[in-house]
Amino acid sequence: MNILKKIGTPFIAIWRWIKETAWVQPLLIVGIIFAIIFSIPSITSGIQGLINQTESDIVYFQKNQLSLEGSKLGEENSEANVFFDKFVEAQGEWENGNKEGAREILKDYSNGGDKFFLFFVQEDCAGCTSLKEGSEYLEKNWSTYVTDENEAKFAYQSIIVDQEIDDQYYEDENKHPIDDLVTYDNYLAFYRIVMSNVQNTRYYINVGIRDGSSGQNTIYTNTESLIDTADLQTPTIMLLDLTDTNETSYMITEVFYTSDATFSSAADVYTKASFIADAWTYDNIFGKDYR
Repeated sequence: MNILKKIGTPFIAIWRWIKETAWVQPLLIVGIIFAIIFSIPSITSGIQGLINQTESDIVYFQKNQLSLEGSKLGEENSEANVFFDKFVEAQGEWENGNKEGAREILKDYSNGGDKFFLFFVQEDCAGCTSLKEGSEYLEKNWSTYVTDENEAKFAYQSIIVDQEIDDQYYEDENKHPIDDLVTYDNYLAFYRIVMSNVQNTRYYINVGIRDGSSGQNTIYTNTESLIDTADLQTPTIMLLDLTDTNETSYMITEVFYTSDATFSSAADVYTKASFIADAWTYDNIFGKDYR
């Protein structure tokens, strides 16, 4: 206690002097005001940095965006609508054993290869930031993570579920573009296909080995929400594999979410990139020999 008293004595003396010296007080107040004023740019810069980070995440996904413009009832000709039209057509060819026909239908989405991810993302989404960080790093360092030269190059398509379109229709109907997309016939067909296969994906099976039924229930419930815009999970990540090594009846071979701890916002970018690469190459928790 004596030590603390000795340490505090000079500060007490200074405070007493300030209180008893009238001309110091206005100067002190002015100094505090100027300190606040000069700190405003730093605070603003910090806030702007957070805003710019969110914008940069969306810009990344916009590079291969399936726009919702034109998805409203009566039009249904948006890039997203067209994609699901082609998906359903290609899935039919795939089931009939015509893999080449399926590849031809979807060739514009796979960056010249036979695989691509489909992302459902939005702004202000921590998991989407993780996805962007991991995907971007993986794309730039592809050969480090995917060493098989026969593998297709990284490719993705994205649906930005909170995309807004300046159209009086949405204000009059009190809805958003995604609301119309999820009621579209071929989107519903896509949804039924995903739901019929999600429990057969290797990730779903392996999460059961690792986390039990609770992990599987999360995946299944999240996938069910693909037609419920109030609960639609972002990011939702799907892998479409149109290679000959995919011997299943489904082009969609993986469905997963960033709720996985190894892909959380706390993970470093290398872990995130590795997790996405594992999905692409069916390794580790995405592998058939996982134990």
